[in-house]
Amino acid sequence: MLTIIPPGLRIDFVARAKQAMMLSALVILIGLISIVVRGGLNLGIDFSGGTLLQLRFSEPAVISSIREVLGGLELGNSVVQHFGEDREVLIRVPDAATGQANIGSQVQEALKAQFPEQTIELRRAEVVGPQVSSDLRRQALFALFYAILGIVIYISGRFEAKWFAALGLAVALFAVTYSMTQWFPAVAPTILIIVSLLVAIVFCLFLQLRYALAAIVALFHDVLITVGFFSLFDKPFNLPIVAALLTIVGYSLNDTIIVFDRIRENMHGQRREQFAETVNLSINQTLSRTVLTSGTTLVVVLALFFFGGEVIHNFAFALLIGVIVGTYSSIFVASPLLVFWNASARVQRLTLVPRGTPDDDRRRAQRA
Repeated sequence: MLTIIPPGLRIDFVARAKQAMMLSALVILIGLISIVVRGGLNLGIDFSGGTLLQLRFSEPAVISSIREVLGGLELGNSVVQHFGEDREVLIRVPDAATGQANIGSQVQEALKAQFPEQTIELRRAEVVGPQVSSDLRRQALFALFYAILGIVIYISGRFEAKWFAALGLAVALFAVTYSMTQWFPAVAPTILIIVSLLVAIVFCLFLQLRYALAAIVALFHDVLITVGFFSLFDKPFNLPIVAALLTIVGYSLNDTIIVFDRIRENMHGQRREQFAETVNLSINQTLSRTVLTSGTTLVVVLALFFFGGEVIHNFAFALLIGVIVGTYSSIFVASPLLVFWNASARVQRLTLVPRGTPDDDRRRAQRA
């Protein structure tokens, strides 16, 4: 088997976990602040509704002049930007103007009148109504939620043999989600998902689903950081990005399962006091495979990012961030969380053991 990490290498990942988690918390906080300051994500036409027009000019287009033409058409606060090269222009018309007929033809004719010396080609026109965009937002959020719920069931059954507990958790979450949609139909999907996931975390703690909880935290870590980068760089968030997030969830989970599986194998015959050493050993043993897998994936994603064109650029950007963060979270988030859980449980057991009287201690010493 090809290895690029020396077999005898022993890096103490667990000892660096606290610093890594502080770094993760800082990055997530910066992303959340960016979302709040910007007033939310830069939602694409899929989620915000409106009309998307892509035009190609025969000569380099001047954005400021195009904005002046659109202002005369009373199309609201339209967004105009270059799309790849300086002759390609992307125009996003807000939802309020979608009721007008043939917006694409109106814009094209107005631009031709303003720039008669140029040939202007309407290459794409997409119209999404407000109800459709609302449904797409809701379905996208629930797709992420149910994907993570399925992961909880799988990990709990595979690593902890708690299929019934995991299925009970799934039923409880489904009941909570369904009840809230019936009782509070006006509740935003984001709030609904957050409440359901908080319930999932509480149930994981109550049912002692430690592997599932570690995986959930790692997956949320990956998704939040990726979404935060989209806000920081003001990139449009649309359906292809949701597909990228689902891909990131699957990729990160695969890497996490590899480490979890090695931990389970190495724990045979080991004492609980040696759990931290076992986790550290397992990460080091799978490090070569992790680097090879992530490295080859990054080569493909980088090729898409730099040479895939503007249409797939944001999708590749999400994968680029997700692959890096997903690899990082398997080592510095998911596995150390198991160590912290085990350490806290051990401390709790020790505090619950009643101390004997001096006579009891003397008799035990004599027997020894």
